[in-house]
Amino acid sequence: MEEIILDKIEWSAPEYKHEEKSMDFIWTIGLASIVACIIAIWLHNYLFSIFIFISGCSLILFSIRHPQEITFSIETDGFSMGKDTYTWKKIKGFNIKKENNNVNLLIELDKYLLPVYTVPLPLELVEKIRESLIKVIPNIELEESKSMKFVEKIGF
Repeated sequence: MEEIILDKIEWSAPEYKHEEKSMDFIWTIGLASIVACIIAIWLHNYLFSIFIFISGCSLILFSIRHPQEITFSIETDGFSMGKDTYTWKKIKGFNIKKENNNVNLLIELDKYLLPVYTVPLPLELVEKIRESLIKVIPNIELEESKSMKFVEKIGF
C-alpha cells in the first residue's frame, strides 16, 4: 500500500468558545448548590451533599476560567490536538460544517465516549484542510453531539 504524504497544516484556536458569566449566574449556581446541600443533609444523605458542594464549586470555577489556546495540525502521521495525536487508522471520518460565521471540523474517532470532536477552523484554511483530509479519511455526514449543542445553548 502506498503511503500518502501530506503537507503539514497547523492552526491555533481556543479550546472552547468562552462567554463571560455575570455575577448573577455565579450567585445562582452558588445558592442552588447550598440549598441542595442543605436538603441533602436534612435527608441524611451526607455523601450526596459533599458531591453537590464539589459539583457547584467546580461549575463556578470552570465557568469563570478562560480557554487555553490549542494548536491543531494535520500531517502525514495523523491529526494532532495539543498534546494528543490520533493516527489516521483511529479516525473514522470527517465533515466540515459552516454555521453562521463559524466553520467547524467534525472528526469521528473510534472512541466510545465523545467520539465526535468539534474543531474550529480558520476560513482561509478550509479548502486546504478538506483537500488534505479527503486523501486519508472519508468525508462522511457527521453532526455535533446533541449534548454539546445543549451545553453551548445554556451558556457553557
